[in-house]
Amino acid sequence: MKSLIISARILSAIILAALAAPFLWEWTTGDYFMTVTGESMKPTYNIGDVLVVEKPHGDELEKPGTIVVVSFTPGDKDQQYVHRVLEMTGEGAILQGDNNDTPDPSPVTAEQVMGTPRYVFTDELGTLYRATQHPLIRIPLAALALVGLLAVRPRRKHSEATTAARDDASPKTAPADVA
Repeated sequence: MKSLIISARILSAIILAALAAPFLWEWTTGDYFMTVTGESMKPTYNIGDVLVVEKPHGDELEKPGTIVVVSFTPGDKDQQYVHRVLEMTGEGAILQGDNNDTPDPSPVTAEQVMGTPRYVFTDELGTLYRATQHPLIRIPLAALALVGLLAVRPRRKHSEATTAARDDASPKTAPADVA
C-alpha cells in the first residue's frame, strides 16, 4: 500500500511539473509557444507542430535561410506566421514558406519579427502540449494531481493508533521526591 501511495505522489508531482513547465519556461527565457496552423512550411513544420519561439535579437533577417516568426502587425500573435528568409532588400527581407512556389508579396522589417524557432514539438509531444493547454483538460488534471499529491496520506496502523491514543489518555504523574 505504501508503494502505491508513493507512486501516486510521484505521478502527481510529475503532472504538476509538466503543467507548470511552459509557464516557467516563458518566465525564465522570454520564449513563447506557437502552434503551426498552415502548410506553408511543410515539410519543415506541419500543422499542429508547436514551436518554442525565442525572442528576437535584431539580426534574424540578415542571413538567408533563417526561419523567422513574423506578424503583419508588430507584436500581434494573432497574425503571426513562420517563413524562411529568402533575401534582404533595401525595404526589408523577402520571406518564403518552404512549401510555397513564390515568395511573400511584401518585405518584412525587423519590427515585425517575433522571434526564431528554438525547439519544435512534433507528433505526440505537440498533441500532448496542445491538449494540456486547453482549460477543460488543464484545470481538472491540475486538480486531480493536487489531490493525489496532498490528500493521499498513509494511514497509521491500528496498533500504533491504539497505543498513541492510550498514551495520551493515561494520567501523567510527576516523579516522587526522594528524601
